Amino acid sequence: MAKFKYFKKLTSDINGNITLSATQFRLLALIDENKEIGLIARESGMDLPDFKNQLMKLYGMGLITPVVKKKIQRYSPELLKELTSILTYYVGPVANIIMADILSGMNITDKKILVNDIEELLSKISDEISDPGHRIEFNERVNDLLSRTR
Repeated sequence: MAKFKYFKKLTSDINGNITLSATQFRLLALIDENKEIGLIARESGMDLPDFKNQLMKLYGMGLITPVVKKKIQRYSPELLKELTSILTYYVGPVANIIMADILSGMNITDKKILVNDIEELLSKISDEISDPGHRIEFNERVNDLLSRTR
């Protein structure tokens, strides 16, 4: 099998019974087409030869397949500007610092937000708004913004 960075689970019908070891089951649970294989290897806690062996077994059983073309969906940098603007309304001029800290902590460097990261990002931003009423307003404004940008 060539070197692939991403794998995904197959959902096609598999004839017959499949028996998985606990290790294989745990590895299968970790596989996500949005996670690089290196991250999955680290999360599995297995040594590299065992990880490769178990991965090949799952592949051989037809339970996973490499992702050949990976399309990464991102929000535009304009969304980040709008989020910062909305946050500024609730926390003032420190919004830029808060956003920089959050983005740095999430390792977002190119100002484009992965679709998979938006929920975590919004949660972290919302946590910075101390007033519960303002937090609710912020979330409503952001949900409206997101519904317009999809």
